[in-house]
Amino acid sequence: MTAPGSFASDYGEARAAFLVACAQARAEIRSHRHPLPGPRGEAIFLDVARIGGPSAPACLVLGSGTHGVEGLCGSGVQVAQLRSGLARRLPEDVALILIHAINPWGFAWLRRVNEDNVDVNRNFLDHHAPRPENPGYDRLYDALNPKELGEAQLAATLGAIADFQKEHGATALYTAVSGGQYAHPEGLQYGGREPVWSNRILRGVWDESLGDARLVVNVDLHSGLGPSGVGLLMQTAREQERGARLAREWWGNVIRAEPAVGRTSALVTGLLGPALCEQRGERTTVAVVLEYGTYDTLPVALAMQADNWLHTRGDLASAQAAAIKQRLREVFYPDSSEWREKVCARADEVIGRALAGMAAELAATKEQDR
Repeated sequence: MTAPGSFASDYGEARAAFLVACAQARAEIRSHRHPLPGPRGEAIFLDVARIGGPSAPACLVLGSGTHGVEGLCGSGVQVAQLRSGLARRLPEDVALILIHAINPWGFAWLRRVNEDNVDVNRNFLDHHAPRPENPGYDRLYDALNPKELGEAQLAATLGAIADFQKEHGATALYTAVSGGQYAHPEGLQYGGREPVWSNRILRGVWDESLGDARLVVNVDLHSGLGPSGVGLLMQTAREQERGARLAREWWGNVIRAEPAVGRTSALVTGLLGPALCEQRGERTTVAVVLEYGTYDTLPVALAMQADNWLHTRGDLASAQAAAIKQRLREVFYPDSSEWREKVCARADEVIGRALAGMAAELAATKEQDR
């Protein structure tokens, strides 16, 4: 269900709609102000809304804006769910926690990354250990991060990517381009050298909000990957973990990838979901990404490349900058009511199955405790 006004035009409008929907649902709000302002000098926040008591044995968590600009989609889903009565559909003993604008700076400034050019969803790793290496990215660095934009640059980028895929295969290319890198601070997919603000605040939110809940389901809302309007479910839980089994039982079509080990990058490193699972220890955690497709991979990648070039080498006050920002916004948040309807319908399905699965899991646990 797409509630009128659920999907906003910018961060300020999205936050206002979220706070109103939370108030109408009688949610408790805790707001964390970011140390930097938004583009008009306004204060920006990571907001946490809770419906349900602090001692609930199970929590459903819906997060938006890990990748900044993608929060336009994720916030719309959160607001639509609240307006369609999600709070009334919660099973007994299940609390609802909505985390709005995990990366508020990127959301407000229409960037996928944060204020330090860090991809927040590559930042959740042990920063005291040696950083994962990504030699494929090193090889493609010049092609992915050009000094100029134009037809010649585009041809060079596409040629380098085609040559790399021909030599190493599609999976190696994905890891090289999207898996995360920790050696080039001005480059795409930079994971940072220390825990960023969003990482630190979110870990505190997990401790405070989830407490001793024995079952947590975390759905991190993203956009920009996959077929248009289709919400792919992805997770990195190891095959033997309970979270992986529950996800298969509840949804069936979850895409899995083993998490990274050591200094060699797996498919993707530094993700939020595995960090949550690790922080919660032995308690059951199902952490998935709900990724809504928009456009083909190439235009999305080129829009990210252009935005990175703009912030490292371009003129933010130019007409070219406005065009680059509009393109970035479009590839992660299509201006299409049909797309938004599909997004909301898929959210209904995914969240409905999660709630049913959580209710069954709690009932089984109660039965075992008798």
